[in-house]
Amino acid sequence: MANKETSNFKQALNELLAGKITTDEPAKTEPVKAEPVKAEPVKKEEPKPAVTSTFFKEESAEDIVNQIQSDIFSEPAAAADEGEETVISKTVVIEGNVRTTSKLTINGEVTGNVISTADLVITGKVGGSIQGSRIKLNQCEINDTVTATSEIVISPNSVINGDVKAGTIVSEGSINGNISADSVTLSNSSKTVGDISCKTIRIHEGASLKGKLETI
Repeated sequence: MANKETSNFKQALNELLAGKITTDEPAKTEPVKAEPVKAEPVKKEEPKPAVTSTFFKEESAEDIVNQIQSDIFSEPAAAADEGEETVISKTVVIEGNVRTTSKLTINGEVTGNVISTADLVITGKVGGSIQGSRIKLNQCEINDTVTATSEIVISPNSVINGDVKAGTIVSEGSINGNISADSVTLSNSSKTVGDISCKTIRIHEGASLKGKLETI
């Protein structure tokens, strides 16, 4: 009996050494639970305030005048004020354009254009074009076009070197340019070198006309 037990012991020992029998039990591992990842809120960067300088650029008197003129002539003209009137005296010379919404009388000289939504009276000299409601030219010199929404009256000794356009034109002076109007009257002292396009025309005896006449 003892030999049998000894034999069984040896057999078990041999199998243990051979690796057929193991006494180690596999370790039990608990499943790892993944924790949810919390997303961090994205921080928005606040816009940085604009940096302003406390120093101002020094401007000359000429720069200031040019800026004022630019602001005046770049703005659209407002409605005409019937109660106001502007007069440019004989001793005044304006180098540039003139824009106004009031009645304007030019006794001096303007080298640029004259634009008004009201009436104009010119006894001086204008180097540019003229635009107005009713225009009276009295012993003046105009070296560009003259346009009126209503009428143009040209007195003796006035010279216009440019086209003339209006609803009604009455000329006693000299026009070196084309005339376009609904009604045209050429007095005995008038001299016209240019074509005339109009609906009706009256030519007084003594008037001088060199050009084509077309009635529309």
